[in-house]
Amino acid sequence: MQKEKKVQAQEDLQKIQEESQKQALPEQKRVFSVSEKMRRRVHNLPDPTRPPLGYDEHKSFDRVFPYIRLPRLHPPNHGDTVIFNAPELPANQLILGDNLEVLRTIPSEFVDLIYIDPPFFSGRTYNVIWGDTNEVRTFYDIWEGGIDTYLIWLNARLWEMRRVLKNTGSIYVHCDWHASHYIKCEMDKIFGYENFQNEIVWCYSGPSGTHQHFPKKHDIILRYSKTEQFTFNQPRSPHKSGVHDTRGTALAYTGKEIDVKKLEEKGKAMEDWWCDIYTTDRVRSEMIGYPTQKPEALLERIIKASSNEGDIVADFFCGGGTTLAVAMKLKRRFIGCDSSRVAISVTLDRLVKTGEEMSGVKSNISKAEMVQGKLDITAEKIPNIEVSYLGVYPIDKFTYLSQDDFIDFVLTCYGASANTAEGIANGFRPPGQQEPILVGPANPNDSIDAKVVKDFFDEIKSRLEPNKLVRAKIIGWRFSRQGIEYIKVLRKYAEENNLPVEIELIPLDSREFRARILQRYPDAEENEFFLRFSKPPVIGDIKAKKISELEYEFEAIDALSTNEDSFLVNCQWDLDYQEGHFVADKEYILSREKVKDKKIGERFEAILTAKHKFEKSGEYTIACKVQDNLAGETVLARKIKIGE
Repeated sequence: MQKEKKVQAQEDLQKIQEESQKQALPEQKRVFSVSEKMRRRVHNLPDPTRPPLGYDEHKSFDRVFPYIRLPRLHPPNHGDTVIFNAPELPANQLILGDNLEVLRTIPSEFVDLIYIDPPFFSGRTYNVIWGDTNEVRTFYDIWEGGIDTYLIWLNARLWEMRRVLKNTGSIYVHCDWHASHYIKCEMDKIFGYENFQNEIVWCYSGPSGTHQHFPKKHDIILRYSKTEQFTFNQPRSPHKSGVHDTRGTALAYTGKEIDVKKLEEKGKAMEDWWCDIYTTDRVRSEMIGYPTQKPEALLERIIKASSNEGDIVADFFCGGGTTLAVAMKLKRRFIGCDSSRVAISVTLDRLVKTGEEMSGVKSNISKAEMVQGKLDITAEKIPNIEVSYLGVYPIDKFTYLSQDDFIDFVLTCYGASANTAEGIANGFRPPGQQEPILVGPANPNDSIDAKVVKDFFDEIKSRLEPNKLVRAKIIGWRFSRQGIEYIKVLRKYAEENNLPVEIELIPLDSREFRARILQRYPDAEENEFFLRFSKPPVIGDIKAKKISELEYEFEAIDALSTNEDSFLVNCQWDLDYQEGHFVADKEYILSREKVKDKKIGERFEAILTAKHKFEKSGEYTIACKVQDNLAGETVLARKIKIGE
């Protein structure tokens, strides 16, 4: 049964790729046609069928961004599944990884509503929000070639978003004056000019230091549907319309009389300019501490208008998680992803807090109690949240994988598959290739056993054919000194006996392994960040210093990153931690400062201290969570008696 599921998963990914490449461009000739009379006079008319930038008629965007068969890793441990009070419902999804690769794992016609707030085309420094190397590297690639490169990068993602949208679905793209007009032209090509529904202008005010032009105080939100039949719940504005007269009626623009009371009760259809929603810096209760955060009221209006309860809302640039938090509050399911480890951590904390408030569930309530229904029956039913990883894999998470799942993970990365026919015991190979593969233990702390290697070699030897070279691979986290020496003996034995077999050792976290996965990329070395194994940072201890009776200062002692060329970029504190539900204190969601770096200029560096005044004495569990710039994260918790 397990093998059948794995085969089905591979077939599903292949189907998604085929559907992406076969997805048809919308018909545009009718929109951009030119009369024959005018055509005879003008010789430099644009081609109305010109495709989106980066598109290839045979491979869609596979040519510029080749498909990489990367598995999604969801560790079966409590830290990556946040349990609320409705585990029987489909879990909400939060994914760390490049959104293009994430989109390429989502089935077609799966999502009801997409809202994205991609990085604005306004400069590299402005758009580096979280400080992760993945984020910095991605943004560098976006702006390296100017607006065309930016649009190609965005188009590949919009193409997949169109595929995953249901036929009744809509997409909202949040942008500003730098590129909104360019994005509109490309979206016309991808979604169809006739499926363009609104250009929403979100207006706001605030101080400006400019003296040379009008202050730029609005954003553009482009709304497209996938087809002519789409979900739309008309938002109503409480404001009056028309010109009032003394008879208690309002003269509408049509000249007809309208009852003012009915108009006030029902409201009028909301226009496409929104000036009644403040920016987040004026809604202090929502502020997390990053510059591009959007207000919940903005997302509430969008989600209510273009989805219904139970629908799936997706945000593939989820940042600090506003879209997902609002979707949860409005009883929608969600999918969110981001390439930044810090962003995913901030989002998860926010969702856990929201889920706890809605469900009444704290993590000290057992799963058995949830299933037996011992919770308050008035609480909202909240699905679990599953955190998964795609392309960026924390090494410590593999400790929780079964050996079968680990083998499947490695083979998927390596482009191989289990040999379902009669084959080599414990070995696998890509179809049609003489390349048996032995996968080591799932636990990163364990080495490959010499006996397993011997059995693997003996099985290969028993199946050798004359003049047919077999290139065997042994892939694992670690190779003990004894294991390496033993493999040398086997190589020598094969050479002395003229056996047509070669044995290659490939560490999982190595350039050799990544080279196999990224072989379709022309600049594979530059794109190694598409596949990264990240070690967790370490925190030596948590030191508590009493300032007054109930006020304490905490410090993460000997905290450091263990990845090569890495540093801690953020620190979070939960000052009343419940196992499995880390909820950062609002003041310490983003605890960091900008520092000068000789190599890269400015960067973020984590602040490892916190100060807090407790309401009452007692024993508290204090937890510290840190992230580094290479997607490493760790949590350390200590019980500390306060007020004694």
